[in-house]
Amino acid sequence: MKTNSTVSKAQHRLSLFVAILALAFVLRGPLTGVGPLLQNIQTQLQISSTLAGMLTTVPLLTFGLFSIFIPRLAARMGSEQMVFFALWILTLGLVLRCGSGLFLLLTGTALLSCAIAVGNVLIPSMVKQYFPFKMGLVTALYALVMNMGGAAGSALSAPLAHSNLWGWRGALVIWVLPALVAMVIWWLPFKAANAVPKAAVRARQVKIHLWRNPLAWQVTLFMGFQSFLFYSTVSWLPQIVAKAGVSATEAGGWLGLMQLVMIPTNLLIPIYAARLKQQHWIGSMCGVALILSVLLLMSPWRSCYFPAVLLLGLGISGAFCLSMMFFSLRSSSVTEGVLLSGMAQTCGYLFAAVGPVLMGALHDMMHSWFPALCLMFIAAVVITVSGWNAGKDRKLSDFQE
Repeated sequence: MKTNSTVSKAQHRLSLFVAILALAFVLRGPLTGVGPLLQNIQTQLQISSTLAGMLTTVPLLTFGLFSIFIPRLAARMGSEQMVFFALWILTLGLVLRCGSGLFLLLTGTALLSCAIAVGNVLIPSMVKQYFPFKMGLVTALYALVMNMGGAAGSALSAPLAHSNLWGWRGALVIWVLPALVAMVIWWLPFKAANAVPKAAVRARQVKIHLWRNPLAWQVTLFMGFQSFLFYSTVSWLPQIVAKAGVSATEAGGWLGLMQLVMIPTNLLIPIYAARLKQQHWIGSMCGVALILSVLLLMSPWRSCYFPAVLLLGLGISGAFCLSMMFFSLRSSSVTEGVLLSGMAQTCGYLFAAVGPVLMGALHDMMHSWFPALCLMFIAAVVITVSGWNAGKDRKLSDFQE
């Protein structure tokens, strides 16, 4: 017969599982919904293309600059408390973003990006803490729901903007509703976490020197360069394949198909990886898929581009899910997992912010996409090597001084 304590723990895990999925849904949609509306925003606010582009660059820079501080803040506040507070900030940012003028637009974008960064960093460690025997399944569902939210943002923002009186503001402010729902759902985990004495939370803190840890750097490189490739691909793929006469509409359809390819990969990779003692073959195969995709994009034949896009989707989504798993699999404690997640995502999103700009600059200087593709090839090689090294059955503590 189950005791009250066992039942309460089970109820807490169930409420936290639902809360994690609710949070996952609002981690991408508020950002992916901006791209299809950029032209409308630029026209209505009468801003330059550079300033309009900041709306997609600010979130990446915010992720990179703020993620490093999240582990320390979570150690003081508690993970559940910090996520609950972040949902308030997310809601505030969503409302401010739809205010009048460029200042409120950028301020709101920065605030909601800080809130999303909290979820990005803390959720993998919370999965390790509360679902140690179901990490693969929970991570798979978390990634699936997050991508569903991202796909909803991309697909629905333009139709919503044309079907309401407020235009692009009405299409973006709609994300306040799922944010409020997530906040309500997070009340139970927040309330339960407040019942734990702060001394018990602080007792779990450990000292670890990640920036001098070679395994931490392998995970960081793996995470960072897959982010670099993803955002570079989303930014420049239509222009890269245009050299063979592929229209912008067709290239956009390929990008949509790439997102669809990611769904089964997001489901299968975490579940399979969690059953293995070592994941080095999966990590390196993700890199090999990306190497092949870049080589196909380098070819002059149009027939090579479609399979290249499919391989990009498989490689990038597999590397993303596996990097989320590495935060837990390569750490010995929840605290180590949070610190590793903060380090990897700080570097990863800074790489991602630089990628599209650097590739565009190379194209402008050389008047060819070949140098930019060479840069993508190097990134794919780094993913292959770092995926092999990060996937071996080792812990961060094995490399401590």
